Amino acid sequence: LPKAYYERVGAEGFEAAPIGTGPYMVEQYERNAFVRLRANPDYWNGVPEFETVTIRFVTDAASRVAEVESGRSHVTLEIPYEEYDRLRDRSGLAGVAEPVSDIAMIFFNDIDVMEDENVRRAAVHAVDKQLIIDRLLSGYGVALSTLETPEYAAYDPSIEVPYDPDLARELLAASGYSTDNPVRFTIQTTRGFKPKDYEMIQAIVGMWRRVGIEAEIEVYEVARHFELRAADQLAPAAFYNWGNSVGDPTTSTGFAMFGPSPHSVWDSPDLIEKIAPLWAEPDEETRIQGWKDVSRYIAEHAYVLPLLQYVQPILHASGVNVVPHASGALLPHLMTRA
Repeated sequence: LPKAYYERVGAEGFEAAPIGTGPYMVEQYERNAFVRLRANPDYWNGVPEFETVTIRFVTDAASRVAEVESGRSHVTLEIPYEEYDRLRDRSGLAGVAEPVSDIAMIFFNDIDVMEDENVRRAAVHAVDKQLIIDRLLSGYGVALSTLETPEYAAYDPSIEVPYDPDLARELLAASGYSTDNPVRFTIQTTRGFKPKDYEMIQAIVGMWRRVGIEAEIEVYEVARHFELRAADQLAPAAFYNWGNSVGDPTTSTGFAMFGPSPHSVWDSPDLIEKIAPLWAEPDEETRIQGWKDVSRYIAEHAYVLPLLQYVQPILHASGVNVVPHASGALLPHLMTRA
C-alpha cells in the first residue's frame, strides 16, 4: 500500500483507483457490480497465469449457482451445500470444500434481557449445533464452543458448552421465564451472505422457542451489520461470521470480545480487565494460556454464542485449478489452467 499516493488521493480516491505491489492491477471497478483485474507484469513472484480476471459481486446464492452451472463464471463460492454436492461431480465442473477460518457466531449485546446471565446461558444451551450442521449444512462444519477453531493457537478442546435444553429451561425459570411466559428479544441476521445463514437462525429461533425464548428475526445487509457493530447498536442478539487469517487469539477472541474494540459489542468490565493485559504479554506460553483462560471465562458466562467453523464450498470449471486458502479468500494468482 503506497503511503504517499494514499495520503494524496485519500480513502475515496484510493478506492476508485487503487495501486500497490500485488499480482494484479485494477483495470475497472464498478461498486456493487464487478472489478476487472489485469496481471501485473512486474510482480515480484512471477506473472500470474491468467492475464485478466473479472470478479462479479453476486449476493444471491441461487444466482451464484446459476453463474457457474451455466458456464458464465468459472469459479464461485459460498453456495448451498446441497447444490455443491449436486454439481461437483457434473461433467465440466469440479469442487473443493475445506475448513476455513470463518466462524458462525451470534453476538450478544450487553443490553436489555442479555444483561441476565441466565438468559444468555439458556440461549447457548438450547442450541443443538451438530443438528444444524447435519441437517442444514449437509455435514459441512465443525461445532464450536469458543471463538477458536482447531487450527488456532489458543484452541482448547476441553472447553465445551453442551446442548442441554433441560438446563436451559431451568436457567430461564430461575429468572421467571417459561414457554408460557417467554423472554423476548430481537436477533439480526444476514440472508444469503453465508450458506444457510438465515435458515440457521430460523432453526435456532425454533430451538429457543421450545425452552421459553421468543426471538424476532430482523434481516440486515452486511454493510448495515458493520455500521451497527461499530456504533455498538446491534440488537440483543446478532448473527455474523468471524474470520482470523493468522490463527492468533488476538484476532478472534480478542477483537471480537474486547469492549474498547470497535468490533466488539460486549463491554463488561470483568472481561475487559481479563483481556487487557494479554495484548502486551511478552511470554508466548503465558499469553496463549491467558487467552485459553479468557475463552473458558467467556463460555462460562455465555458472553457470546459460537456456533460452528465453516467449511467453504468452492465450485469451479474443471479447466481451472483452484487452491483453497484457510482464510476463505479466493486468490486468483494461485489459479492455473488444468
